[in-house]
Amino acid sequence: MPLYHSSAAILGFCMVVDQGATYSLGRKFSTKTFWDDIRASNATVMQYVGETCRYLLAAPPQFDPVTGENLDRKNKVRAAFGNGLRPEIWDRFKERFDIEAIGEFYSATEGVSGAWNFSRNNFSKGAIGRLGFFGRSLVAKSSAIIKFDMANEKPYRDPKTGFCIRIPPSSSEAGEMLYLIDSANIEKSFQGYFQNQGSTESKVIRDVFVKGDAYFRSGDLISHDAEGRVYFSDRIGDTYRWKSENVSTAEVSEALSSHPAIHEANVYGVQLPHHDGRAGCAALVLANEPNEKFLKELATLARGKLPRYAVPLFLRRRKEMQVTGTNKQQKHSLREEGVDVGRCGDDELFWLKGDTYVKFGKREWDELNGGSVKL
Repeated sequence: MPLYHSSAAILGFCMVVDQGATYSLGRKFSTKTFWDDIRASNATVMQYVGETCRYLLAAPPQFDPVTGENLDRKNKVRAAFGNGLRPEIWDRFKERFDIEAIGEFYSATEGVSGAWNFSRNNFSKGAIGRLGFFGRSLVAKSSAIIKFDMANEKPYRDPKTGFCIRIPPSSSEAGEMLYLIDSANIEKSFQGYFQNQGSTESKVIRDVFVKGDAYFRSGDLISHDAEGRVYFSDRIGDTYRWKSENVSTAEVSEALSSHPAIHEANVYGVQLPHHDGRAGCAALVLANEPNEKFLKELATLARGKLPRYAVPLFLRRRKEMQVTGTNKQQKHSLREEGVDVGRCGDDELFWLKGDTYVKFGKREWDELNGGSVKL
């Protein structure tokens, strides 16, 4: 991870210095050298962010050229620590690389609080945080998950009281995570964005449960349960509406990624001519060339795991995925290009027809653009 990012700098370097331990930093991330560096440094804990674990899992197994020994499990790593480990690869990653525990956390550089889940078993698999009875009692006073108006992309307020509505742990509904801050002294806990008052104000919501209170907006949709487990649902703005229903890109990505031929899935909504809302599209990095068997299997898988409205109508095959310097998927340009074949470069496009996905080209785009297709 780059040292300009808080994960590597604060949660990695500073924490290690504080404990008097040793920190080993590679020159760059590469699936070909990552485990060699792990073994050479005798590392006992590895740090990950975003899609790092998926890239490592998608890489071919490593074997000793002399003895033929499987090197994937030959390491001293007892825990992997970071954020963004997808639930669908959680156990597969632990098993393949013989890692005993996952330390998954949730926070943001500018955030005022977060969540933590140290997991050795399946009880909290895929969770970004977990709390016991006393922990839940304390956190209930300083944070809240509130109902969110997806259509207008803003917190929902009760028409009678004007206040927000807290989502109880007994509900599986996802809402925006908020953290309590001092309304009389916002900068005490949230320092804001440098020379950007507009962005700073957008992260503060007032009069949430009582007049005069103030909370920090995480910008994330989170759900929780009665057992104290907290789950990431989606980033606000990534969730899209189709057929008057809200679709979680994370949920769709998780479902598609369970197919072994998919190395990476980036899901987003695209605007279509003559249609309301946004249709689901999945940009995919595949292990092999897509054939009829794979395309039919994927359609069957999606329909079996997802509600009908959440099944992506389009696929976009890419050689590699656009990511940030910390391996987080980028969606903006993909959303802007949509399924306009003239803007998608050399990427192959497919759309759902019947029980399978088939090629989508200029002729199909012209039909869609001309209003002769109803999805």
